[in-house]
Amino acid sequence: MGLLSPRDILFLCFCILIHYVYRYRRRPALPYPPGLPRWPVIGNALSIPLTYMHVFYKNLGDRLGTKILYMEALGQPIIVLNDAHVARELLERRSGLYSGRPEIPMLNDIVEANIFFALLTYGNEWRHHRRAFQQYFSSKNQYRADERAIEFVRKGLLPNLYQAPQDVHEHVRSCMGGFSTSLTYGLPTRRHKDPLVLFAEDVFAGTNVAGAPGKYLVNIIPALKYIPDWMPGANFKRVARELRNETNRLVEEAYEMTRRSMDEGTPLSDCFVSGSLEHIQNRADFEPQAQRIKQAAGQIYAAASETTVVATMTFILAMLTHPDIQRKAQQEVDSVVGFDRLPDFSDRSHLPYLSAIIKEVLRWNPVTPLGVPHLTTEEDIYEGYYIPKGCTVFANIYAMLHDEKIFPNPTEFKPERFIKGGATSHDILDPENMATFGFGRRICPGSHVALSMIYIAAASILTIFDISPMLDEKGNPAKVVPEFMAASIVSEPLPFQCKFTPRQGKNVESLLQEYLHVEVI
Repeated sequence: MGLLSPRDILFLCFCILIHYVYRYRRRPALPYPPGLPRWPVIGNALSIPLTYMHVFYKNLGDRLGTKILYMEALGQPIIVLNDAHVARELLERRSGLYSGRPEIPMLNDIVEANIFFALLTYGNEWRHHRRAFQQYFSSKNQYRADERAIEFVRKGLLPNLYQAPQDVHEHVRSCMGGFSTSLTYGLPTRRHKDPLVLFAEDVFAGTNVAGAPGKYLVNIIPALKYIPDWMPGANFKRVARELRNETNRLVEEAYEMTRRSMDEGTPLSDCFVSGSLEHIQNRADFEPQAQRIKQAAGQIYAAASETTVVATMTFILAMLTHPDIQRKAQQEVDSVVGFDRLPDFSDRSHLPYLSAIIKEVLRWNPVTPLGVPHLTTEEDIYEGYYIPKGCTVFANIYAMLHDEKIFPNPTEFKPERFIKGGATSHDILDPENMATFGFGRRICPGSHVALSMIYIAAASILTIFDISPMLDEKGNPAKVVPEFMAASIVSEPLPFQCKFTPRQGKNVESLLQEYLHVEVI
């Protein structure tokens, strides 16, 4: 039951053939942007790699001498923008045409994760979700995120690194996951292995891989979503089914825990869900608005956690592999913060070198190297090139931030790129304000929250710890070669080992005294 008959299969093939014949007969008068030669019907489907697509597209653009590429995969047109100026021109100045979202088959159709507003089609529903976010996380309310960030770094990250320095990655994830849980749902979290944080880590890891352009072939050849579950190669459907159940469970359970606490009058930390629900409690359309808040909360939770984890782990990796830069940053922090306290946000404007380091972290390893793709809602013409309607558009953030003309020796970690005359330079493409968090109407609305957490984590770590290599069996420092995930939306560093040692001249025990025995934040 449910299997296609030979006649059905022949009819389906005939329809597909007619579709492609029609498509190819409607070629525009203007040329497409440069790209690789395309085979009939399949286009470039066999040429697009499944890993490190951002690197492939950058190298292809360099080889062809173009900043805008055109590809096709089984009739789906794809535009890749390797230049920030071109991205601004199209995704911002013509945002009305470029604010759609293509369906990512694995995520949208099979996992059914399109409840998150980052994946929603541009329109009224997307506006409702984004408005709820902006009402709570407006710049005038930034103090909420700043206070929570300091709390989780001091009560969670620093004590954990001090007491169990070998588990760096676990501690960063616990801190950032707890921060996201508190900010979104107001729920208390354990500083060690909180069950909700651990569950969320697994879910978000799965969705990041599912949404990656190259991990699953169905994201390149959408027609594969129709193959029966029993067919060879359809294991991705089983993975998606499990991920769908876990995603729904995470979104529902965390939200219901907050609602239950509100109904029972149990004290909660100020958070997005409680604040947003209280804002709409007297509205006639409370239930549909509450549903949107629940869905938006899942998006906020995922984005806040993943962005900060990736950037913080990249910062630690950079300090580990560049000890001279680490020492220079520590000297700057000491000159401002001194030796008898921990840094806070009042120090931020007085730490230009640390600011440059954070910018270089975001440039060196962009958190989302290909961004989240846009979709053209109408056809367009740019620089004499034809861009079709329904075209998937990737802003290749990696290529923009590794452009040799703007950033010489781009694979080198060099914070001095962003320093001029002893202060932060504004004469160069800024990863914090351009590219890293997207473009146009689809730009990440929570970038200021993420940047605050990254800053306070980096400043605090530099204040009390030295980051150094582990020793090998001969007692020599083990060499660490930076490597990053090959097939995921996010570019997290692959696991590496390092030592966190209290700095000489710092009374770490005294600085952390009131936080060392806190178990629940």
